[in-house]
Amino acid sequence: MKRGRHPLERVAIRTLAVAEQAVFFIIGILLFAASLALLARAVPMLFDILGSGTASPIQVGTNFLDLVLLVLMVVELAYTVMLSLRGAVLSAEPFLIVGLIAVIRRILVITVGEFKNGSPQPIFSTESGIELGILTAVVLVFVVSIALLRTRRRNEIVDHDDF
Repeated sequence: MKRGRHPLERVAIRTLAVAEQAVFFIIGILLFAASLALLARAVPMLFDILGSGTASPIQVGTNFLDLVLLVLMVVELAYTVMLSLRGAVLSAEPFLIVGLIAVIRRILVITVGEFKNGSPQPIFSTESGIELGILTAVVLVFVVSIALLRTRRRNEIVDHDDF
């Protein structure tokens, strides 16, 4: 036999649910505002790449890519928060995508950091070589995980269509 909840318990649950939605809403607004602010910082960098700036084009280009990938991470997180607000069931895929972008950012930073004194050939240290190897393995794990999640979702859709 199921007992009804105490009225005070129902009010507490409702209040916490509204508070949760308010926090998600504020976080979503902040994430989108941050992505717009980051994009505003990326525009002058783009003009530095196109123009004849005093900085190295490789360094400016890397900084630009790093910033744009950061914007992608923030937008992906904001999208996940938006899904939470809609009441959708969260999946692991958006978090895997954010992780994948973060790893790619790190690979770019290491790779550009290995170009010493404007040399056209990178000079990789043992530590950075090991880190690049590990990061490459992490990229492969993320990509395989995303592919498996998408395949599973596609198979579930096909299975539901059979009924």
